[in-house]
Amino acid sequence: MPVTVLIIDDAVHIRRLVARMLEQAGFITLEAPDGLQGLRLLKEKKPDVVTCDISMPLMDGHEFLAAAKEDPQTRDIPIIVVTALGQEEEAARATAMGASAYLTKPFSSSHLIDTIYSQVKKHPQESYG
Repeated sequence: MPVTVLIIDDAVHIRRLVARMLEQAGFITLEAPDGLQGLRLLKEKKPDVVTCDISMPLMDGHEFLAAAKEDPQTRDIPIIVVTALGQEEEAARATAMGASAYLTKPFSSSHLIDTIYSQVKKHPQESYG
């Protein structure tokens, strides 16, 4: 069964690039331009894993992470936070808040795919909700 990944990033070009990389590798992708829409899709679709940018308008990555981890229906879905180079403190904060992993931009498609697969193996979907 294909793995579904929710990609949350306000930069449309990055979101589309990540979606294309994942789709070419056989993943199903869902996209959201901000944490609010991402939270709605997370609750509706229950993806296998989420990638979430930290710096976004409306609801940033930290706010999204807090809301996702508060909800019993979504708290076990792994969330990989994405930070820009030099935002190591943001990544450490997100990890302390429950993020499963983090990636620093720019990252390779193989690093992204390996990180997603490692999270899916650690968090089998039958435990969600």
